[in-house]
Amino acid sequence: MSLVNEVSSKYLTGRIKRFGVQSLSDKELLYYLLNVKMQSKKASEACNAFFKDFSGLFQIKDFVPENWELLLGNDEQSLLMEAICEFSKRMKCQFKLPLGQFCSSSVVGKYMIDVLGDEKQEALVCFFLDTKNQVLEQKKIFKGTLNSATVHPREIFKEALRLSTARIIVVHNHPSGDTTPSENDLSLTKRLEECGHLLGIELLDHIIVGNSSYLSMREENIIG
Repeated sequence: MSLVNEVSSKYLTGRIKRFGVQSLSDKELLYYLLNVKMQSKKASEACNAFFKDFSGLFQIKDFVPENWELLLGNDEQSLLMEAICEFSKRMKCQFKLPLGQFCSSSVVGKYMIDVLGDEKQEALVCFFLDTKNQVLEQKKIFKGTLNSATVHPREIFKEALRLSTARIIVVHNHPSGDTTPSENDLSLTKRLEECGHLLGIELLDHIIVGNSSYLSMREENIIG
């Protein structure tokens, strides 16, 4: 469905003011952004071209500058769209659960899909909790290729002791999207459980995040 002659930036502005920006469809939202620096007809043509080749806005996250230049043929508009995408990525990376918020496997799992689900490298994040499972701190411990050799429990429990932590939840992502635990994942989990037992700090869960789902080792009874 073409947007040419069907909507105008003024019409969409009115929609946003009345119903909020969330009322726009993906196509309308992209058109609205493109229309900032492009004439309406060219913005509509670029928008229609995008949705002819791609199924949704989520695929923009994989765009590189050459993609924008090819799609838009407009240096200024290409730079603007790159900046908008980078702004969005940086906001996402800085999300944190509020200190003091109650944590459970489902709360952390769903939250971390948004934070780590699109990452191209594996990263490990630890939530340090008090006796009421409230967040004391959230910290990225490692980014790279995770295995039992590169991620040492010492780094996690050093921070846990500093914060007088009662429990921890460890989360890492699988860039492939498959949340099935690997042998390295299971080995790391076992080491964390053993170290935590010695220090009196419970491993509440080890969660693996994909791009749209998560696996809780506690819920799967991998952690007893």
